[in-house]
Amino acid sequence: MHATAPVIPQRHDAARPWWHASPAVCAIFYPYLLKGFHANVNAGMALPALLLALSMAIPLIGFVVAWKLGRLAHPNDAQITAKRLAWLAVAAPPIYTAAGVLLYMAGDPVADTTLWLGIWIVLAAAGVRSTVRKQSSTPAAAQAPSPRLRVWHGISALAIILLFLAMHMTNHLAGLLGEAQHRQLMDIFRTIYRAHLVEPLIVALFLFQVVSGLAMVRAHSTRPADFFRSLQLASGAYLVFFILAHMNSVFFYARRFAGIETDWDFATGAPAGLIHDAWNIRLVPHYYFGVFLALSHLVLGARVVALAHGARRERADRWSAAGIAASALAALLIMLGMCGVHLPI
Repeated sequence: MHATAPVIPQRHDAARPWWHASPAVCAIFYPYLLKGFHANVNAGMALPALLLALSMAIPLIGFVVAWKLGRLAHPNDAQITAKRLAWLAVAAPPIYTAAGVLLYMAGDPVADTTLWLGIWIVLAAAGVRSTVRKQSSTPAAAQAPSPRLRVWHGISALAIILLFLAMHMTNHLAGLLGEAQHRQLMDIFRTIYRAHLVEPLIVALFLFQVVSGLAMVRAHSTRPADFFRSLQLASGAYLVFFILAHMNSVFFYARRFAGIETDWDFATGAPAGLIHDAWNIRLVPHYYFGVFLALSHLVLGARVVALAHGARRERADRWSAAGIAASALAALLIMLGMCGVHLPI
């Protein structure tokens, strides 16, 4: 049993070039908003807060555009391309973080903002070009995601939760109590997920999540989707880049390139911290959306399973909304701890 998404008729505004290109155009400004935050971080609270909020609005704009396009009953090739570009804009934070790490490892042959500007101008132009050339194209054939792949994607996600993610999230939440509490839990949990036989398995499971997730996102991009399905797909697109960026930072940059420990100092950009460093500020939206969308993705995966087993849609939607709100709160608490806010104990 599969949940069917409510759809809307073909809309004229969903076929306009500006609509297709808007997430990519907004993404162009992402690093400059973060740079503006750093330049004004000591100039009161209002302007830095506004600039950080605008930078974090860019993934939200990408989601809204993908959601609106996802409501179309019979999208054409141009609209499918636009939806995929919108998902890339959702993933702007991990893409920008990964670009910065990779360029640093390569000796900074070009500024990350220069590379970013070139890539997103090309993507925005591609969105406009696709629309102009295919405005009157016939609807694309809908693709069906593999049921077996979906099952194994869910099983591997459950294994990741048990072997790593539940402990990792708990560990980061402990950072709200203080660095010492975080390190205490980290030392305990690492005896499990860094065990010689467990860590390679976790890496393999994450890579399977990336490959299988890409396949399902590609198939679902041709199909209509309601709000919850759209958020599930957007979060999946984000996590593809977040997982790859995080694994590169830990296994290649930290362990092999820099030879440093991936502990609390590494995660929080010590000694400068996340807020007051020109490079580290990119990690705030990167981490926040990483936690929020990872937890939301699990909530929405559980919704699909519940609907497939006969749960009432209204009840499943209410629980999903509550789970999404809890995910946002958990991400906020983790980020507060990482930015130096600690509860008195």
